[in-house]
Order: sequence, then C-alpha cells, then structure tokens
Amino acid sequence: MLFDNKKILKSAMFTTGLKDFGEEDFIEPMEILTSDYRTGANLNRLGKIAAWTYLHRMLSNRLRLNAFYKSQGTSEQRIDRPIFIVGLPRTGSTLLHEMMAMHSDLRAPLFWETSFVPENSPADLFRRWLAKGQIITLNTLSPGFKAVHRLGPEQPHECITMQAASLRSMQFHAANNVKNYNDWLKQCDWQPAYHYHEIFLKCLQAHKTEAPKRWILKAPGHLLSMPALFEKYPDSKIIHLHRDPSEVIPSMASLFFHIRKPFTSCAVKEEIGADVKNQWFSGISATMKYRAENPEKNARFIDINYKTLILDPLRSLREIGIHCDLTIGDNYTHLIKNYLDQHPKGKHGTHHYNLKQFGLCENDLNSSFKEYKEKHVT
Repeated sequence: MLFDNKKILKSAMFTTGLKDFGEEDFIEPMEILTSDYRTGANLNRLGKIAAWTYLHRMLSNRLRLNAFYKSQGTSEQRIDRPIFIVGLPRTGSTLLHEMMAMHSDLRAPLFWETSFVPENSPADLFRRWLAKGQIITLNTLSPGFKAVHRLGPEQPHECITMQAASLRSMQFHAANNVKNYNDWLKQCDWQPAYHYHEIFLKCLQAHKTEAPKRWILKAPGHLLSMPALFEKYPDSKIIHLHRDPSEVIPSMASLFFHIRKPFTSCAVKEEIGADVKNQWFSGISATMKYRAENPEKNARFIDINYKTLILDPLRSLREIGIHCDLTIGDNYTHLIKNYLDQHPKGKHGTHHYNLKQFGLCENDLNSSFKEYKEKHVT
C-alpha cells in the first residue's frame, strides 16, 4: 500500500540516514492525512505519487531539522524581530514580500531553501536543481498556473512550507482535497508548527557566514494561528494586507483548482469555492478576534490596503518602514523602482476567474465578510 505510514517513515529514515523524528505530535496529523489520501482525495496515479513524494520530503526535512537541533543546538542563533506579512491570499503579498526582501537589512527564505533543508554542502546544488524541477513540472502539468502564482527556485517563498515538517500546514489541503485533515487543522495545536518554523530559520542562519539579518516572512496561513505565532515570536511585527473578499475568494479558488487539477480524478469547482470561503472566513474572524482581545499585540500590526499597495508601492513601503523600524533610503527606493519596471502586472499572463465558476455569490460574500469589510476594506 502506497500510503502505509510505517513504510513512509522507514523510507524517510533510509533517505536521510537519520532516525530521530522528535516528539510524536506529528503522528495524528499524518494518520489523518494518509487516510484522506487513500479514501477521500480522489487522487489519480500521478496524484498518489506526488502526495507520497511531498509527505516523504516533509518527513525527511523533519529528520534533518532534528539532527541540526541536536548536533548544533540553537542557542547561538536568535530570530530578532521577524516581520510577517499576513492577510487573505491574493492581496499583493508576493509583490510586497519580494520588494521587502531587497532591503539590505532583511532576508527572505527562498523557494529551494524552504523545500529542502540546506546543509551548506555540494548537495545543496542538487537541491536547487530539484526545486527548479518542481516548478517546471507544475507549470507543465498546469499551464495556467504561472499566471496565477509565479514561483522561482531563487525567489522569496512563503514560510508555510517550513511549518510542514510538523505536519501542520495548509499546503497539504491546497494541493489535495484532504477534508478530514483540513478539519483537524482548524482546531489543532499550532505550537509544534512554530517550533519547526523557528528551527528552520535558525538552520538557515547557521549556514550563512554573514551576520544574521531580520527575517521578512509571509504566509496567509498565519491567520489561523496568530496566538502561537506571538508565543514563539513575541517581538515580531505584522503587516496585515487587506482586499475585498469578493475579489480574493474566487482568485484563491482558481489557484486551488490549478494546483489540484493534474493530480485528481475529480476537482469540483463549486466544492473548492465553498471550501476556500469557509476557511478564510475562519482565518479572518480568528485574527480580528485576537487583535480585539489583545491590544498590546494589536499595536504590532500595520494595516495596508491592497489598492494602496498596488497604486503607490513606495508609499506603502515608507509606512511599513516606520512601523518596522526600517530605513527606506534612496538606494533602496531606486532598487524598488527598477523592480516595478521589470515586473509589470500580467507579465506572466492574465489570470481569468469569476465568482459563478466556483458557485460563489457576491451578495453572500459581502454578507459573510461584512464586519471585516467595514473595518478594513475601503
């Protein structure tokens, strides 16, 4: 059986030559996930191979991170005042992440680094090649994906992949329709996810000879786990991006559809639409509640509207610079202007989608997200 948990664990141990998976808090989500792969995800042959490969890679990452933690420790590494970009997906977070990663005082994790735990050895060249192959394969299997979400092995990437070593990550559900796992994720303990998130960052820092920089990180999924984020990183600053959900939800549904389509025998657009709506309503509601109940943490947020960010990126960056204690100097401003000239909207194609495709209704979305829109969307 392809999704035999014992065999998958043994395979990860064989691949890495390591045996210590750490605490057993990953067993429950792995069992739910593999059960969904077997019975509910409607995976085709390619989908089964892809799901097994991804799970194997995340377990291998877990083994390597535990080995790093035990052999080198993390006391010499400190994650200083990290900056997190959060908010609904499709709110300009990739644009902002890439622009901020160009700042001389900041560093973003790259796609290949988050996909495979680096070792600062010749093997990292192979890992870079594998990461590039992943992107080429996805763009080949789903030709419209590049217009939806641009990826590059050496480009800044979401830190949600670093949480996947804990088997707690929205990426599993984005790639496949794993309903039971996703339901479990909504009420799980997120602390293990940030435990591995921190070890991953410290591992990346340890492999750099230069002095550590502040991390600029982004993932919409942090909306589901804000209390755990602040427990791990109490000195973090948060950039909260906002956009009309009636524009965001169908765009995100389209992204899920493009990711899942090559790997399933059945991708129902209406089901994806309802799923995306419910998930992000939960994330937005949880974060608004957390901010309202924790004024001292709320002060660490800055709210940026999507339209403002797109129409005047430098204005948004200056506001963010004040909030995050960053200098927005002339050299950085020049870099940003060049970047914007080289990355016009629609460079990689136009992303076509609409509400009706995914069984969504604008009035319904406006009603569901009424409180959020009144507070954050103009």
